[in-house]
Formats: sequence, C-alpha cells, structure tokens
Amino acid sequence: MGRLIKIIDHVSQCYSNADGEIIQILLRERLRSGLKTSLSFAGIDGASSSFINSALIELLDEFSFDFIKSHLSFTDTTKTINETIKKRFSFEVNERKKLISV
Repeated sequence: MGRLIKIIDHVSQCYSNADGEIIQILLRERLRSGLKTSLSFAGIDGASSSFINSALIELLDEFSFDFIKSHLSFTDTTKTINETIKKRFSFEVNERKKLISV
C-alpha cells in the first residue's frame, strides 16, 4: 500500500480548489520521490470536481497518467467519489492525447 495520506488530517472538506491544492502539494512531494501512496477519503462524504481537478488532475502537468496510476491508490472512497475521479482522469487524458495528435 505504501504511505497513507488521510485527507481529513489536512483539510476538513473536499470542495474547493484551495482544499485540493493542499492535497496536491502532499501528493506531488511523494510522487517526486517515487513513493507509492494511498489517498484515504475516510470521513469525507463527497469530493467536488474543483477539488479533484486541483488535487489530482493537475498532477498530469508533471507526471504521466501511467505513473500516477502505478503510484497512487485510493481507499475509503464512495462510489460517487470513484466515478468522479475516473471521469475526470479519463476526460483529461483523452483531451491531452487529442492535443498531441494535432
């Protein structure tokens, strides 16, 4: 599983870009070190697209999707959180592929 980041230890909610940026800084530091990390949503009821974009999607500016996928896992999530993460990554990765092929 690697190192665990409990979101609730760092932010009280997952709604704003500011909340997401706090988590992104923690994740970016771990990923730069090559550490496999698990992100725990324990105690979190939901996560907005703004939070997901800031915390996770912006990582694509520095890391490939394959690297993120192999180094980051999620625990204690809900079906809705999982679907939001999956949809946002899928959309963003596909859009970036379109830009490369143009």
